[in-house]
Amino acid sequence: MGLPRAPEARLYYRAARQRYTDAQWLLSGDRTTGAVYLGGYTVECFMKALLLASVSPGLRQELMGEFRGSRAHNIEWLGRLYRRNVGIAVPGAITQHLSRVASWSTDLRYATGAVNQKEAREFFESVDAIAAWIDGRL
Repeated sequence: MGLPRAPEARLYYRAARQRYTDAQWLLSGDRTTGAVYLGGYTVECFMKALLLASVSPGLRQELMGEFRGSRAHNIEWLGRLYRRNVGIAVPGAITQHLSRVASWSTDLRYATGAVNQKEAREFFESVDAIAAWIDGRL
């Protein structure tokens, strides 16, 4: 696990780590909806950290400006930004995990009830794999 050098990337990386810890705690307490909600934010923040850590300082500022509005929560959009601006393909296995997590939405903040435990655990398998891959790239 490496802390990104770019201050903008560190901001998102630290947020991702905190949301990850919070989400794991919620999952262990069978609070699956909150866990999946924070797990999605974990991936969003990790993706933003990776992207910002991988580009030039000038492009970082431009990208920070794009991290506004609802599309900035879209995991698939963040993956496209990474491929376009960094020029490195995301490994196939990670692409599959990103596809699973792409079902996440900030609308979960309004959801009542509980996400099925099996679905939540499968979601977290993807969150874990993505987090490990990004940590290995930083």
